[in-house]
Amino acid sequence: MNKKFLVFILIAVIAIAVIGIINLRQVQSSSHQIGTYVSAPVNLELYELARNQSGFTQFNSSFVYSVKQGSGELTYQGKPVVIFVGAEWCPYCGAEMWSLIIALDRFGNVSGLKYMESSSTDVYPDVPTFTLENLSYTSQYISVLAYEFQDRNHQPLQAVPSNIYQLWQQLGNGSIPFIDVAGLYYEVGTTNNPGLIQMKNWTYVLNQLHGENLISYQIFSTANLLTAEICLADGNQPSHVCQEPAIVHYENELKSNFPVYYENVYESQTAHILYPERQELSRSLSSHEHEIEFSSVRAGKGSALTLTRYNPVT
Repeated sequence: MNKKFLVFILIAVIAIAVIGIINLRQVQSSSHQIGTYVSAPVNLELYELARNQSGFTQFNSSFVYSVKQGSGELTYQGKPVVIFVGAEWCPYCGAEMWSLIIALDRFGNVSGLKYMESSSTDVYPDVPTFTLENLSYTSQYISVLAYEFQDRNHQPLQAVPSNIYQLWQQLGNGSIPFIDVAGLYYEVGTTNNPGLIQMKNWTYVLNQLHGENLISYQIFSTANLLTAEICLADGNQPSHVCQEPAIVHYENELKSNFPVYYENVYESQTAHILYPERQELSRSLSSHEHEIEFSSVRAGKGSALTLTRYNPVT
């Protein structure tokens, strides 16, 4: 048999094998991983990305207009609390999750993450993301209360405590993703476009975060905005995070757009919204009869700016 023909056959076999391996990896890094714990190397990669100096350079001043001012400072376990309410099926939550995890990793250690994809039947199908259902978070600066109230199939997953449910309904109108940073700022929706990562896998997104592109720009910019909000809530600690130029830029934007809070802070009793009377809730949750004990330290007159985020899910 002709040697050139044999070489051709060998190359073809190798090519087919390589394609098969790539396809297998694609499958293994999507549907087969949903609901499994994130490996230690991936957790470390997310942690290192959070501290990558190039990520701190991204900012877009228009993002600040997506933030609204809350009505009081909230703490949990003696520290400013970041509250998240979302759902595993939600593509907007999935896109925002990358930024939220990066921001939280700058103030402590995130663990307990599981791989997740948004619903296959939503407007942006199969957005690769993570679920916070089993989140474990340690930090000397902040605390986190996170709730995935429905799973990928729209079934009840985590119970939202009644006081947080009321906070979510009153400020966020029941839309997701909902993020409240220590009662000072809250956001509904996401500045990250889920269409950029729909039907991709986690490896793809992680690779993008190591480069300069629209995906990394959006995810890091949103993470920096969240970081600035947290820095303003916890007294700008740690300094090596809060003194980064992009974070300072966002802090200045927040102070400029929300001058009322900083000029007219007054002591207040615990806000009624945090401890409402128990009542029948309209949304189908697995439970809502308990409350989370967190405190309203101080309250100020609220203000709001026009939202420019991607449409939240209601």
